[in-house]
Amino acid sequence: MKKMTIIYNGSSCEDYGCFMNDYPEFAGGRKVYNTYSVPGRDGQLVETDDYLENLTIGCTFSIISEQFMDMVRYIRLWLSGSGKLVISDSPDIFYKVLKIEHGDISREIRRFGTFTVTFICVPFEFLQSGQLPVGPGTLHNFQDMARPVYTIAGEGFCTLTVNGYEFMANVGQEAVINTELMLSYKNDGQSINTDVTGDYEMLWLRPGDNIISVSDGFALLVVPQWGYRI
Repeated sequence: MKKMTIIYNGSSCEDYGCFMNDYPEFAGGRKVYNTYSVPGRDGQLVETDDYLENLTIGCTFSIISEQFMDMVRYIRLWLSGSGKLVISDSPDIFYKVLKIEHGDISREIRRFGTFTVTFICVPFEFLQSGQLPVGPGTLHNFQDMARPVYTIAGEGFCTLTVNGYEFMANVGQEAVINTELMLSYKNDGQSINTDVTGDYEMLWLRPGDNIISVSDGFALLVVPQWGYRI
């Protein structure tokens, strides 16, 4: 059987002298429900919101090294912060990690021990192919609702139209409209939220055909972020 590995922010566990004991454990990603009671009525009413809990992915690693504690320190530095997680048996999919929690080190002998890590992720499996920028036109979504990133280049007031909905932006050379974060900014990260008008959710790409256009004189690239809800 092929050995299981992970790649986090471009580095694999093998680069750090460790290997996975078993397949990762997935949890969370469940719909959020609110329940409430009505006086005089048996049972509770259930109200559901259209969003999911964060996804957690638990991994247990084994480490074999003469410099065991030094390797643990390097691994902790590697597995920290936010980033991109790929599991080797599904290289065409990745997960967006929001934060990482570390478990206790269980050291069995002088040179060997186990190390547990929990990745807290967006509850969505992103396709690697969905990160490739495409131009305006008709985009067909074969997956779940996608939250794309639009990049507009040009100068002046621009209308981005998605499935008939118009989103306005005052573009000063460039504008990035990130519908996942619901933020607008320049490529250097400078916020331009006050220069745009519209509803980010209306720019999401629904399953099926999506028609996208931009005002004359402006260039548009779309990173569709195709994928699946967990």
